[in-house]
Amino acid sequence: MRTLFSLIIALFVVTIAPVHAQTTPLEGTWSGSGTMQARDNPPQKLTCRIKYRRETDKVYKLAAKCVTISTAINQTGKLLKVNPGVYVGEFQVATYDISGRVRITIKGGVQTMSFKSSRASGSVTLKKS
Repeated sequence: MRTLFSLIIALFVVTIAPVHAQTTPLEGTWSGSGTMQARDNPPQKLTCRIKYRRETDKVYKLAAKCVTISTAINQTGKLLKVNPGVYVGEFQVATYDISGRVRITIKGGVQTMSFKSSRASGSVTLKKS
């Protein structure tokens, strides 16, 4: 009986492991804060809520709303998974006709996003909501 129980547990673990390995830490909603600096302006505090949706095994869409003391910024973009926990891509802010590059790293459930365009740059630290 003990051997049968051990075999059942071992099969359960083997069955669950591949499912867990296929999940992604990026997909879902993340919230956090950071700073951004527009060209020729002082840095501003920024809070963001970002939703990521997987399109393929390595491509993700993002939709973000970030708020400073003076404005709200809606952005969209696409990311490519280049390494485990590392994503790079482009973003667009249609309202202000801005586009740029974005880089995301995820370590221990914390996401760091850095972004840069010809008009602004910054970084945000986020956690899954």
